[in-house]
Amino acid sequence: MQRSLSGLLRNRWLRGVAAAVILTWLALSFSPGMLSRGRAPNQQEEILYYFVQNIGEPSLCDRISWSAYRSYSVLFGGGGASYWRSDCYEQAAQQRHDADLCWKARPLVDFALISAGYSALSCRRRTLAGNHSGIALPDKVLVRTFEKMGYDIDRMSIEGVVAPAVRLRDVYWSVARTPAAVARAQQCLVSKDAQVAQGDLAYMADLAAVATSDPKWCAYIPIDQALAGQRAPFRDWCYYTLAQNTRDAGICKRMAPASASPAVAEAIARGMRPEIAEQLSLRGQCDRIAPVPGTAPAVRYAAEIPADPGQAQRLIGELDAQMPSAHDWTDNQKAIYLLNFLFALWPSRHDPARDDARAELVRRVQSLAIDDGLSHLEVHSR
Repeated sequence: MQRSLSGLLRNRWLRGVAAAVILTWLALSFSPGMLSRGRAPNQQEEILYYFVQNIGEPSLCDRISWSAYRSYSVLFGGGGASYWRSDCYEQAAQQRHDADLCWKARPLVDFALISAGYSALSCRRRTLAGNHSGIALPDKVLVRTFEKMGYDIDRMSIEGVVAPAVRLRDVYWSVARTPAAVARAQQCLVSKDAQVAQGDLAYMADLAAVATSDPKWCAYIPIDQALAGQRAPFRDWCYYTLAQNTRDAGICKRMAPASASPAVAEAIARGMRPEIAEQLSLRGQCDRIAPVPGTAPAVRYAAEIPADPGQAQRLIGELDAQMPSAHDWTDNQKAIYLLNFLFALWPSRHDPARDDARAELVRRVQSLAIDDGLSHLEVHSR
């Protein structure tokens, strides 16, 4: 009787241990995808994954179904398979260097013998080791995706975060080097019938002077016109830049005397000796330009561009030139800019403009609906 009882208890204990082992195994290896039929990730899930790998936003992974499943080649991926949503969390963990995000991955442990270990624990191991992987989108698909989210490539610049696709400064300087634009500026300066705003003529004069290295055009700048960022009058700055570009200190004689500079007067009023104060003026710096025969100047000044973007664009039009658009770029050129836009939004430091733009991008990605207008994605496994 005692033997039967001890055997029964031992059997119950063994069954309890077996049940505990089975339950532990189920808990560690279970994933919501086990309850559904596995399928390949759809376009929207692949695009969500792509944005996560670039901006590290784990909330985008929550929109990926646990049914999405991908197998990896034994030769190129180490074998095995994983849930696309788990892979997405791993991307976020790797981009943020935050292995704790891996606990969202399922299963917690991968017991498959041929698998490289696509699980929460392996995610932590790879993240802590600094591993990185990802997918690529064709240029056309990336461009089309941003368009569907309502982005205009000509209006994606963010002050202090990312420059515009077409930079006004570069366009203006390119126009300033165009012979036809220089001729148009000269024509406007000498013509009494030119329909040009008075403030624009000064910039045309500076442009013509810099382009031709002829100081006579600087004289068309009103003697009392100021220039943003400079204490010296615009006309004197025009002469100074030409003297520097040509290494000809003789041009400096056309400038106002150093003694007439308000900055010199202020320095003298503070007790500085007049001869020293005059040397510190723009005219004093110009007089000290030493010619270097046979060599170009170390720094060559370009034509001054107005601080007001509206005025700069107006000048481009008055010079019979057109402001180009990034819409005319190739898909590859657009894709390069869009990738730089994504990199610029990475939260490497706290910045209100960056944070707002990143939050807006996440909102647009979350509301994105993929249709048949996008060609199928090219996905490169890890």
